[in-house]
Amino acid sequence: MNIPYSVQRRPDTGVSNVIMGVWLFLASEVMLFGALFSAYAMLRVAAPAWPSGRQLLSLSSGSINTLLLLVMTGLAWKARAAATDRARVLLLFSTLLAGAFLGVKVVEYRGEIALGMVPALNTFLATYYTLTGLHALHVVGGMAANVWIIAGIRRAGTAVSAQRMEAMSLYWAFVDVVWTAIFVLMYLS
Repeated sequence: MNIPYSVQRRPDTGVSNVIMGVWLFLASEVMLFGALFSAYAMLRVAAPAWPSGRQLLSLSSGSINTLLLLVMTGLAWKARAAATDRARVLLLFSTLLAGAFLGVKVVEYRGEIALGMVPALNTFLATYYTLTGLHALHVVGGMAANVWIIAGIRRAGTAVSAQRMEAMSLYWAFVDVVWTAIFVLMYLS
């Protein structure tokens, strides 16, 4: 069965099927992270004492990662309006910055684990590793999608590639919003 790929905006929604699909996917992601942030809130409120993220976590690593993600998402947004070759370069740099984010996170995790700061130590660290680990998996997924777009940008054509880049820019914006919430709750608390 051959399902046609349409880049046309639908009259009933005003967006293409691709963008509608991304918005529906992001809605499910909001529910996933919303549940985790709600659990965090309940655990924190119920705890007799709650450690300060400023004292336990590396504020500089968290700040560097925030900057990396913001620049990476900016490049993904710029790729949407760029010509084919420029879009590929912007997406490649975006993917490399996402990889740098993961590299900083790995170094940070190694340092924390070396200090005995493991999830079993307390609820704060269990929540921290859960939220940041799930977020990191989303970064890995976004990197894979970026590579897929880069590899198929010429084959898919301008209109289809533009839709894919728009979808990814929405995804990366969501990843940024989630990271910002994690940064505020975990690193700045």
